[in-house]
Amino acid sequence: MNMHITEEFPQSKEYMDLRLDAGLPEVEISAIETALNRSLLSLLARDSNDRLIGMGRVIGDGAFYFQLVDIMTAVSYRDQGLEDTIVSELLARLKKIAPSGAEVTVITDVPGIKLYQHVGFKLLYPDRYGMARSV
Repeated sequence: MNMHITEEFPQSKEYMDLRLDAGLPEVEISAIETALNRSLLSLLARDSNDRLIGMGRVIGDGAFYFQLVDIMTAVSYRDQGLEDTIVSELLARLKKIAPSGAEVTVITDVPGIKLYQHVGFKLLYPDRYGMARSV
């Protein structure tokens, strides 16, 4: 796979294009801009034509809690190890900037569990419970 990873934020349109290519729903451009501007870290994977083919972001308070979000790849690059590379790179960079003892969380669908367990994440249950709701 001929690609390169950089620490940068995507443009709003290419973020939307990647979301759609990854099978995620369309969102408002203004929401994308707000989310990207409030991110702590973003890694982009681009192909040899500089097209965005994968990405991942870190959000959080910058001290105690960090969360991996937007781990996504273009459908044509899925299951080729790109997701693993992005997650591993995010964690390596986060290790350099996060204080000792900080917690990194992720919310995933069932198929994604293996990806995160592969890099050291553990299911919280039964010790702790995660919950979510819409606003």
